[in-house]
This record gives sequence, structure tokens and C-alpha cells, in this order.
Amino acid sequence: MRFMINLATRTYLDHRLINSIGFCVLAVLLIIAGWNVGRVSSNMGEKGRLSSEITLLQKKLGTKPSGVSEIEVGRQRASIRFFNEVIERKSMNWLNILDVFENNMPEGVSLSSLSRGKDLNEWKLAGRARSFKVVQRYLEMLESSQKFADVLLLSHQNLPSGEKVHGVQFTISCKVVTL
Repeated sequence: MRFMINLATRTYLDHRLINSIGFCVLAVLLIIAGWNVGRVSSNMGEKGRLSSEITLLQKKLGTKPSGVSEIEVGRQRASIRFFNEVIERKSMNWLNILDVFENNMPEGVSLSSLSRGKDLNEWKLAGRARSFKVVQRYLEMLESSQKFADVLLLSHQNLPSGEKVHGVQFTISCKVVTL
């Protein structure tokens, strides 16, 4: 006896169910796409409104108010620049900067002045050392450290022996890479 099964006559997939699920998914995607298009157009309108407001405010700021002299406007701008510089200086973490310089200082070196250059990361160090070899070692330590770049010895001079302190006075410029 031989059994023969014809698998081709039986329907294993419900095409109606698959088609209805596909149409539902397509409808949901179209609704989401429409909602996104609405959001984008709303955002573009808001962007246009805000940019026109910004230009209007910039025009107001660019012109001087009536009844105020040009000298007074210049004085006010200078005052604003001064206070902005003060705020910028106060926002710097000075303890962190001093810690960076102190951690890279050998024995026998003392700094008398630490000032910032025109560039925010540029520093000028002035100080004294016991001998020029100590200054040389200090330069090598700064150069080998990953926190400093462009280390330059600007000047050095031997202190006269008549002073209380003897040694070398030096000036170094460098850039602090990371703080």
C-alpha cells in the first residue's frame, strides 16, 4: 500500500489576514508620516518667526537710543567689555591651574609671577632658582609633561652676589594644553 499526500491542494497561509495586517500597518505608517510632516512644518514656521524676532532685536541693539550721546554709548560699551572680562577671569578655576604648575615644579624653584597672555592658554612664568641647572631641569619637566606645549625660556640672568638671595632669575612662556 502506498500513501500519497498532495500538499499543494491545502491552503496553509491566510492571504486575507496577511493583506489586512499589511493595510493596517500601512495606514499607521501614513498617519505617523502625516503627523511628522505637520510637526516639521510647524517647526519651520516657528523658526521663521524666531529668526525675524532675532533680527528685529539685533537692529534695536545696534542703534543707540534717542537722547544719548555717542560718547555715553562708547563709555557704556567699554564698561560692558570690562565686566565681561572680569566674569571670564572669575569663571576660570585658578586652584586647578596653580596645582598644574606646582605639580611640575622641581625643588629649588620659586615663582614670583604667573600671568596669562593674550591667548587664554598662554602663560608667562617669572621666578628664581638656585642655579641655571635647576632652571634647565624645570624646562625639561614642563616639556616632558603632557599638560604643557611650546615651552620657551624668554630670559635668564644671574642675580648679583650682593643680594640676600643668590641664584638665577628667569622668565618662561608656555601654553597649558589641558586644565
